[in-house]
Amino acid sequence: MYSFYIDGGDIKKFMNIFLKEDIFDKFEVRSCELTTFVTFDIDCRLNKSWFNEEPQRDYCLWKELRPYIYELIKGRKKPKTMKFVMALSSKGAEKIHPNALACFVNIVFEEDKIGVVTGTAQKEFSLDKSLELAWGEKIREFFDKMEITQNID
Repeated sequence: MYSFYIDGGDIKKFMNIFLKEDIFDKFEVRSCELTTFVTFDIDCRLNKSWFNEEPQRDYCLWKELRPYIYELIKGRKKPKTMKFVMALSSKGAEKIHPNALACFVNIVFEEDKIGVVTGTAQKEFSLDKSLELAWGEKIREFFDKMEITQNID
């Protein structure tokens, strides 16, 4: 697990990247919760019967959900809270580590701070921490590439 927070001027920079650019677009969104004048709690599991051709995945991608989230939060007043659980596709997780079932990144905006926490799920139980370390390093590099300061408690 890798955990850090974003504060100060990097919050606005990160939110612009997150909501307006395509850098997170390939992530699956597992769940999303936004609190503005009401709480929007979104289960991001695809309703496969709605599609003409059944999708080969279970969850929506950030690129599909991002415009709707942007519409919900744009305006003069920022949301009270936002929570996103995002994950690599199963193929993407396997590229990180052969025992990876899932690689998650949780993003929580609350009280003028953004918290980011990684998590993993393994195909087979193991005490080996190489999956967690590899995923944490990938996320660290991902945020470094965006030039977002990672403040560690």
